[in-house]
Amino acid sequence: MRKIDEEKFLYSVSEESIMKTWDNEAVEEHEFSDTYKKFREDLIRRAGENGSNKKIGMAGSEYGERRNGEAVGEIIAMPYQSQKKKWYRRPAGIAAAVAAAIVLSMGAYAISGLFKIKSQEFTGENGAYTYEFEAGDDGDGVMVQPMRLVPNYLPEGYEYLQEHFKDSDGIKKYHGSDGGGLTIALDNYFSSQTFAYISSVENTEINGIKTDILTSNGDNGSDYVVMMFYEELGQVVTILGYDGISLEEIKKVAENLVLEPTGEEAYQAFAQERETYDAEPVLIEDGRQVQVGETMEYVSDVTNKKLSFTVTDIDIRDDISGLPEEYFMDYERISSLLDENGKFASYERTEPVWENNALVEKSTGEIYPAFAYITMEITNLSDEPLTDAFVYANLVYKNSETGEEEVEMAEGLGNETVYYDGSDYLDGIYNIKLYHSDFDAGETRTVHLGVLFMKERQDEAYLSLFGWTNLMDTCYVKLIP
Repeated sequence: MRKIDEEKFLYSVSEESIMKTWDNEAVEEHEFSDTYKKFREDLIRRAGENGSNKKIGMAGSEYGERRNGEAVGEIIAMPYQSQKKKWYRRPAGIAAAVAAAIVLSMGAYAISGLFKIKSQEFTGENGAYTYEFEAGDDGDGVMVQPMRLVPNYLPEGYEYLQEHFKDSDGIKKYHGSDGGGLTIALDNYFSSQTFAYISSVENTEINGIKTDILTSNGDNGSDYVVMMFYEELGQVVTILGYDGISLEEIKKVAENLVLEPTGEEAYQAFAQERETYDAEPVLIEDGRQVQVGETMEYVSDVTNKKLSFTVTDIDIRDDISGLPEEYFMDYERISSLLDENGKFASYERTEPVWENNALVEKSTGEIYPAFAYITMEITNLSDEPLTDAFVYANLVYKNSETGEEEVEMAEGLGNETVYYDGSDYLDGIYNIKLYHSDFDAGETRTVHLGVLFMKERQDEAYLSLFGWTNLMDTCYVKLIP
């Protein structure tokens, strides 16, 4: 652990700010870590010993120019205003010791907050709850001291999700033996945060820190979101509890959480705006329209791959009988769509709807699944053997009004290739590389792919090929010509 530069910390606290705090702020009790207490005691001692011998901000001073907004210690950096250097005087002698004692004993309450919550409210559909933060004189952020998360309590049976989270200062992820999960993170880079499917918000305090407890009632992966606002430190801690961990346990985690200074350089917080990106609509007519029997060539100079693909037949089936299970991606899911006669059965389609502060499933009618068995010839056009070639297709639909490509993610269907019998990389367990094949030089191979689709939209259905690469236009083959 890095040592705190105690003497340098004094330079970040001006006499004016200390005396203003003394006059105007109420002192509250706050329990700090043993490391921090020792830091405080050493700082007070050193201030008393050396205070009358040095001045800060003068040419030739021990630390020279000070970075704007930088502070070391658990207090915080001063608000970021401009790149102009700021100079501070250090309180002398016993006055410095007394002032430091007051500031440090008050901890997070000593200096006015580095940021504030400008607004927090439900902002739209699906229970969206949004925080807007404001920091700095111009709302352009502040410089804050980096902190590290020190969780002093975890529920029984909880361990790090991955080893690197153990060494991370800013994010900790855990999983429990009971299947629950927990994430603790510092998140103060953005000027806003939004959470979906929030049914209620409780405003409270934990250890004197302003805290909100958000209860989720939807499919966002978290049962509870606990937001802790360390306004005087310029830090926001987000604690996510999911998969059944109790709120009582999450509160215990929050109550025993400590933030410790890392001693690293200050950084600018609350300055970035979150950007949302609306995907550009994909028009099927902008791609290449390919007929059954027409050849498509894929050439990559980077990987030295040159292949031709030709769809020679599309067979529409109402079952998957006779097809080897090992060539399916998730055979269990596909077979669950079959009835007792081995045929694809209709089922009720539902979609999630946010209603009465909860995410509920609403019926949208019947779905009639079917299976498209696609025969394709693939040729290695190179005079060299080819390994690990990717063979894949998506199932998309053409919006009859706009011509845009659409994906139907109905339960059990999806839009991916679910069957490929040309794989050279079956592992018999997860088939992670199911869609990869090797080809000898000049080899032509006949393979079969399978996709699921909705019969009621079969006239709008297309196979989409090469949409995953920017080397060529996406090719569309109409499922039923």
